[in-house]
Amino acid sequence: MFKLIITAIIQSALLAVAQYFMKVGMDRVVDYSMSWAFYRSFLNWQLGISLLLYIIAMIIYMFMLKSYSLSVVYPLTSISYIFTTLLAMALLGERVSLGGWLGILLIMLGVGLIGSMAK
Repeated sequence: MFKLIITAIIQSALLAVAQYFMKVGMDRVVDYSMSWAFYRSFLNWQLGISLLLYIIAMIIYMFMLKSYSLSVVYPLTSISYIFTTLLAMALLGERVSLGGWLGILLIMLGVGLIGSMAK
């Protein structure tokens, strides 16, 4: 079980960093228009890094599913919500409301409960 939790943390951290690069990359995309400039604006390195990290995280997820049940693995990936929120605060200057923090606390409690009950 320890191996699964460590793997889930790594996979969730990759997802969070991918989300960060997705946000930064999408901020560079120009407003919608039927032009080549619009479509070319999707070809920025931040979106490329995001895609690469998503692929790596998905491969790790598939290996997790190979060894553990979906009902255990899938909830553990919600750890990425926590990492994404912390990255958004630290790197993007976003603020989190009290309700947001309570939601994160509930996620952490749920992940702990699932982790402690899994075989």
